[in-house]
Amino acid sequence: MEMIVVKSKVKEVSGDCNVAGDFADALNEVAVNLVKTAVKRANANSRKTVQSKDVYVGDLKSETMLVVKSKVKDEAEGSNVSGDFAAALNEMLVWIVGQACARAEANGRKTVGARDL
Repeated sequence: MEMIVVKSKVKEVSGDCNVAGDFADALNEVAVNLVKTAVKRANANSRKTVQSKDVYVGDLKSETMLVVKSKVKDEAEGSNVSGDFAAALNEMLVWIVGQACARAEANGRKTVGARDL
């Protein structure tokens, strides 16, 4: 599986949480699954283009880009990818990282790991 998540950016969005070595790989797996699910949703709606609404609905406000746009296109496996899809995927991943950090903190840990996803 190709990495579509930039490991060095994960720490930027994790706030005060430390990041375990297995976290970025696990987050990448989540990202790939989100892309594949979005492709299925687009296909189910008779579209060849994967759009932002296939992965995230809301304001796109994150300044840190966790995903590599060209790698996202590769994971879409033959589907077209709209210009805002990577940003929407990124927004979803930033939210997921925040939830994982909150879970780690709720369990008395300062380090977020794959198990928090």
